[in-house]
Amino acid sequence: MENGYEGLMEYVTLYFTTGVRWVCMGLAVLILLHQIFALLRMRNPSEIWAYLKCPDSSTVPLTHWENLMGRARGCDIILNLGGVSRSHGTLIRDSEGVWEYTDLNSKNGSYINGRKVTEPAILRAGDTLTVGGGDFQLYPLSTRERLENIEKRKRHTKRTSPWLSMLAITVFQLLTVIQFHISLGDKYPGQLTAAFALVCIVMWVYVIALRILKRTGFEVELIAFFLSTLSISLTASAYPYAVLKQAFCVLLGVMLFFAMCWLLRDLNKAKKLIPVLLGFSVLLLIVNLAIGTVAFGSQNWITIGGFTFQPSEIVKIVFIFVGAASLNELQQRKNLLIFMGFSVFCLGCLAIMGDFGTAMIFFATFLVISFLRSGDFTKMFLILGAAGLMGMMVLRFKPYIANRFSIWGHVWDDPTDAGFQQVQTMTSIASGGIPGLGAGEGNLSDVAAASTDLVFGMLSEEWGLVIAVLAVLCIITLAVFAYRSIIAGRSTYYCIAACAATSMFMFQTILNVFGSVDLLPLTGVTFPFVSSGGTSMIVSWAMLAFLKAADTRQNASLAVRIHEKDPNSPASVESVSAVDIYDPEDLYALLGEEYRKPDRKERKAEAKKAEPQAKPQPTKTAKPRPKSQPTKTAKPQPRPAATQPKPRPAAPQPRPQPKAPAATPGVRKEEPPHPKAVRYTEVSDDDFFGKFDPPARTTRPKKEDDGPLTLDDIFGENGMFTDDRKGGKR
Repeated sequence: MENGYEGLMEYVTLYFTTGVRWVCMGLAVLILLHQIFALLRMRNPSEIWAYLKCPDSSTVPLTHWENLMGRARGCDIILNLGGVSRSHGTLIRDSEGVWEYTDLNSKNGSYINGRKVTEPAILRAGDTLTVGGGDFQLYPLSTRERLENIEKRKRHTKRTSPWLSMLAITVFQLLTVIQFHISLGDKYPGQLTAAFALVCIVMWVYVIALRILKRTGFEVELIAFFLSTLSISLTASAYPYAVLKQAFCVLLGVMLFFAMCWLLRDLNKAKKLIPVLLGFSVLLLIVNLAIGTVAFGSQNWITIGGFTFQPSEIVKIVFIFVGAASLNELQQRKNLLIFMGFSVFCLGCLAIMGDFGTAMIFFATFLVISFLRSGDFTKMFLILGAAGLMGMMVLRFKPYIANRFSIWGHVWDDPTDAGFQQVQTMTSIASGGIPGLGAGEGNLSDVAAASTDLVFGMLSEEWGLVIAVLAVLCIITLAVFAYRSIIAGRSTYYCIAACAATSMFMFQTILNVFGSVDLLPLTGVTFPFVSSGGTSMIVSWAMLAFLKAADTRQNASLAVRIHEKDPNSPASVESVSAVDIYDPEDLYALLGEEYRKPDRKERKAEAKKAEPQAKPQPTKTAKPRPKSQPTKTAKPQPRPAATQPKPRPAAPQPRPQPKAPAATPGVRKEEPPHPKAVRYTEVSDDDFFGKFDPPARTTRPKKEDDGPLTLDDIFGENGMFTDDRKGGKR
């Protein structure tokens, strides 16, 4: 009996776990595709911040905070004037809404109100900016145009409700815990439940708190939360007693993400921290060279009080901070030299440490930032040539790295030694199939670096190839999201930072996935958000803040401020900073309800109220016309000409209205006076068209005679052919 009961329970457990795996795969497809399609469907509309009036009386809308003026094709404002240099000057707006013009050492100079510009000068509304002999003037936006920009952002913002995906992630986490209970049995660690509960609570608290703050866009964060859930699951399979630490790192990453988004709200304050971060990074790398421990062939670890972390991961954040720059900083030689020197220092330290994979990520990001800063492919080729020479020197003096390159593409020739990791990874991917073997049921977890460098193979084995491919698609979607966000980006700083963070995500994913399946050399880098490792998790969440800072959708980004103001405050609208993406309710409270444009629901409600009631309205009935009495005789009596029906007159055509004059930027149009109310009275058709009928002519009454027709009836005094007008014969 006991053997039969145990066999029955084994069958029940087998079918249950199989069903759970398919359900988990369906939930993952729902979660990831829902967020991926939401990010691909969204639009970031261009924002207009001011107008620049040109010498030919035309106006150019300024759609960015930072605008390069000059004769070159790459300028934001192209000036086809003879005395204009290729890069003549920059017109930049700060976070307080103040415009500043800087002359870039042009040949003929620039003038504001007749004074030559020798240093950055404030350009106010109405000031005359003289460039190349032409006069330009800056016009601010009117209040109505600000509201129209807000309405345009609202129309283009595709809002996706987060609650369905959050519920699906919660169910996925619950089913994962059940699978671990079944697979581990008595060895199930109690902290595994606490780890999943902590991540679930952090996710719900984060979304609910931001919903209270009137935020709506959570696609990027939900992708990161789901990938972090997969990371905890893979960590539990490889290192069951380190899973709670990984969950705490998710919490720290979310906190750092929130703090960086808050910091990037004010770009000027963020730039003030760059020297401090730069010095801290240099010190951290020097300490790593001095007391760092060697692991997996590279000296890239520091252990303090039982906690181990990678300094190079933390330096990634500072590298983006230093590499990104505003438009005026891009024109400064000092800023360029600082970035070049810091890049060489980082790459040199990583080469000495032997961390070749991280060095490749830094170098690829350096190329992206350099191109965005200069836009010159010629410099890129020179940099690539210098990097190739440096790489050959590293391979010459680091035999450990050279061995990894030597086995590349030949792992099956030595499956038990040099190619052991890649061979085991590809075997595990094949054994996982579509739904995977289940949480905790994989065999790749026994291989070294299974949940870090080989995490794609472990993810495919336990959760299936579908979820593994979707995880890669999530990183690609983040890259597409960043690219589409920077098109409408406000500042060059946000655009470069978003592209740099996306480049790091992409190159890490490429090196991790392709290296584990022998398409590229195995370099030992992590999969963002998925690989085990506290430092990698925290830094991945922190770099996500650079993508959120470039998101200009209405109320979608925490890094973009929503203006909060007391509606009862006597402050005027002009005191409100135009940099904020206003909350429309607060702005309408300041401006007055007459500026509000009703939305679709309000328009439907107003139309429903305006519909006439179903009660019958009293109408005036028309009296029927008397019908002609038929004569007893068969005499044909033709109808008099006066009674013939007249054609109805055509309805009067409305007079053509004069065209309204074109709106001048920055000038509020005068509203036309409202027409007086007109009272209408119901009339019948006979009453209305009877007014247009001529008066009927009277005829003499005729006596009815039943006798035979005689000549007197025809030609007599009262005969048919008697002329009524003359009283005689016709």
